[in-house]
Amino acid sequence: MATDKKKIFNIASDLVFSIAGLMLMNGMLQVLINPMLNKWMGEDAFGNYQSIFAVVSIMGTTFGVAANYSRMVRAREKKDTNGDYNVFLTAISVLCIAVAAGTLVVYQSFSIIHFLLLTVLMIATVFRYYGDVNYRLKLNYKGFFVYYAIITAGYCLGLLVYKFVSPLWMLTFIAGEVAAILFVLFNGNIFKGKDLMKRSPEFPGTMKSVGVLSATNLLSAIAQQSDKIVLGLAMGGEEVTTFYVATLLGKVISLLTTPLNGVLIGYLTKYEGKFTKKMFAVFVVALLGIGIVALGGCYIASEIFVKIFYPDVFGEAEQYFLVANAGQIFYFISNCLMTVILRVATEKHQMYINIIYIVIYAATVIPLTMTYGIWGMAIALLITNGLKFAITSVVGFMKTNKQ
Repeated sequence: MATDKKKIFNIASDLVFSIAGLMLMNGMLQVLINPMLNKWMGEDAFGNYQSIFAVVSIMGTTFGVAANYSRMVRAREKKDTNGDYNVFLTAISVLCIAVAAGTLVVYQSFSIIHFLLLTVLMIATVFRYYGDVNYRLKLNYKGFFVYYAIITAGYCLGLLVYKFVSPLWMLTFIAGEVAAILFVLFNGNIFKGKDLMKRSPEFPGTMKSVGVLSATNLLSAIAQQSDKIVLGLAMGGEEVTTFYVATLLGKVISLLTTPLNGVLIGYLTKYEGKFTKKMFAVFVVALLGIGIVALGGCYIASEIFVKIFYPDVFGEAEQYFLVANAGQIFYFISNCLMTVILRVATEKHQMYINIIYIVIYAATVIPLTMTYGIWGMAIALLITNGLKFAITSVVGFMKTNKQ
């Protein structure tokens, strides 16, 4: 009994540290970094920055998180090595060069300095998303918290650089991402050792695992960030800013996916018992309950937060608060459920779900946005993410064992 209480306490403590780290970083982004950048840049330029930064986020959440989750899963079978993952991340760094150049050309913002800074930011972001695995492998969530506290401090320093040294927004985020990588470099062990760039006999299996997860994450990341990309290309920077502000609190909640999933996958991969339909049903119901509470909180908080920090955009954004945030909440709970089914299914099942998801997305989000603008985007995302949760629930029940 005492052991069970201690286990529950440890899980709760890990979850608190994990969420606190991400909330600290994202809270600072929403309360200080982005409001100040919006004020200094203006709505149109701020919207363009959000569109370009969306591509950076897609690279990070696709490849950095894929390597992170793959290592967590393969560590259970003692099949993970530093070299295998570092070789993969090095290859992705080369890809970042081409993606950075293409992004700047599409948004008609290409210059040598922009290209160099965006490339550095993109590569650093991929490594940063991977880097917290150093602490999650050991269930060291205090270290995880410090990791994100350092990123936060770096962003704040970068904001000062933007204001007083050079008005290049990439520098704001490079400061935080590089600070995190340096912290792991000196404090951790995933970027050290004789096998730093050496491929192990498990390399083919590792690349298969990380490849499937990358494909899965890419589909999900494109869908999550495409509001900025689609609105930016179809309508303009001001519409991107309006929708960003309308979904701000919902996106903050959706960003909890990473720390919550980190704790979930950490414990689920170590759980040796039978995972039943009843257990899966508890996860489904709990996530729905969390989603309802979170949506109510987001709506009320948006009325206050946006009015204070984005007064110039509040009047236009207010009408979208409920529907737009509902779409973000469904994104959050569906992705949490996607991590749970890794315990009972394979990475391929995640990919199949996301393929279905992206087909539904393409059939709803793009045409509705082109026809109805911001309202079309908000309604389409709610439909798409709601269906993803339903599909993931069905797959989970099909793959779990009977009680």
